[in-house]
Amino acid sequence: MPPKCVEARPGAVIRESRPGFLQEYESPLGTLLVAEVAGSPREMGRQYGALLGDRIRAIADRLVGIFTGAGLPEGLVLALIDGAWKHLASHTPQRYLEEMAAIAEGACAAGFEVSLRDLERITAVTNLDLYKREERLVEFLDPAAIADMDEETRAFLASLLPDTTLSCTMFAVWGSRTEDGKCFALRNLDWISQSGMHEARLLTVYRPEGRNAFVSMGYAGVIGCLAGMNECGISLSEVGTFSVREELDGTPWILMGRQVLEDAASLEDAIEIVEQAKHTIGYNYLVADGDPEHFGTPEYFPCAAAFETNFDCVDTFLADDPKEHAARWVDAAGTEHAYGVPMEEAVLRADLAFGKRTRAFQAADDGPGEPENTGNPWGRDFQGSTYTTCHLPMHDMIAAYETGKEYVFPVRNTQVIAAGAPRKIGLDEALNIAATVAHNTECLGENDWNVMSVVYAATDLEFCVAYESCDAAGQWLNAPDSGYLKFGLRALLGTA
Repeated sequence: MPPKCVEARPGAVIRESRPGFLQEYESPLGTLLVAEVAGSPREMGRQYGALLGDRIRAIADRLVGIFTGAGLPEGLVLALIDGAWKHLASHTPQRYLEEMAAIAEGACAAGFEVSLRDLERITAVTNLDLYKREERLVEFLDPAAIADMDEETRAFLASLLPDTTLSCTMFAVWGSRTEDGKCFALRNLDWISQSGMHEARLLTVYRPEGRNAFVSMGYAGVIGCLAGMNECGISLSEVGTFSVREELDGTPWILMGRQVLEDAASLEDAIEIVEQAKHTIGYNYLVADGDPEHFGTPEYFPCAAAFETNFDCVDTFLADDPKEHAARWVDAAGTEHAYGVPMEEAVLRADLAFGKRTRAFQAADDGPGEPENTGNPWGRDFQGSTYTTCHLPMHDMIAAYETGKEYVFPVRNTQVIAAGAPRKIGLDEALNIAATVAHNTECLGENDWNVMSVVYAATDLEFCVAYESCDAAGQWLNAPDSGYLKFGLRALLGTA
């Protein structure tokens, strides 16, 4: 059974900073704020700051609080984040630097205490999930802050860093697999849960001057794209995945993702942007092209690509890619094992890399980049990994819809697809896959589960978004269990 999904309807306008405005959208599952900004980077920034200054202030404090709540002194936390930003700043496109400065100006003019440093810190935190960060902490601190710090003290401080390991999921399907050949895609964000971040949940509609209009799903103050879709039917998904080749001397990934949505009108455009970007740490991306312009014509050609990246390299994969067919790992006895499971008219990823170069650097999923690992994608001693709990389940559910076979999700031993006639994947089926592979209640104790889930109906320029929630009694639900709100991008843009 797919999770609940209901349409969101426009409600009251909460604030205005023309042409921008902040509006409440209503549904039986609750409300969600939608901000709209338009114009040059400075114009969009001033509108955004005026509309959301109080929420930016709150999320800036909350992100710092995640670290201080683990026991780190606030001064050290700020020094760490600011040190990380120094590495990222020189690789950040000028238009985003201008927009961030204007957000602070707009917020202050509207009476909110927001600084440019707050925006920089929010952006830096999204890029701080370094592999072995406990060993690299001091790289991002001012030398004066650590001059008198002995190794024992450094180790203690590093041990207090909260575990922000990402283990997200994403897929895209189209063509003969789907209803009317349309493109559907997923972006699951599994991150620190039950932190209160859901209180800053926000959709932002951007109309940048001279670029694609798009919608970003995320949180107030996060001006890049954790997830999003543009008016051309290009959607963006991401998975964090540890690599031993990670540095912060590159473009913040959320801003690279925003570049894709602003500048790509086709999958080919997106591939060029991602392949030419200066990447930082281990991330997998997926870009789907729903091709709404040509739907119903002979020129209609939906498609998608996955990207495996680290500081040193980018591997690009299309559907049924020969590089994934060739993926092998070698056990201690020297025996090669095939582990690629490519599919026609589908692309999917969790943490695992299938590229020869990117997998060689991986530490995620027992990757061979870490000398202590075995390289076994099924996990050490075949005890499980994101490959077995996320990637293979997505693959097997897509295949089950094609064949009509029953599918039982092994993580919880629950039937999620009943046996029957083969059927095409539509929105309900995409939602079912999304909810199944999202980190769920089994991760409650680790405060690591699905905090945001987005299912894109890219050909129709529609999407469904869910955030984790907490009721008045303090009962938490992960994003899919909280229910999805459905939006139409054409309606948001006023082009329906």
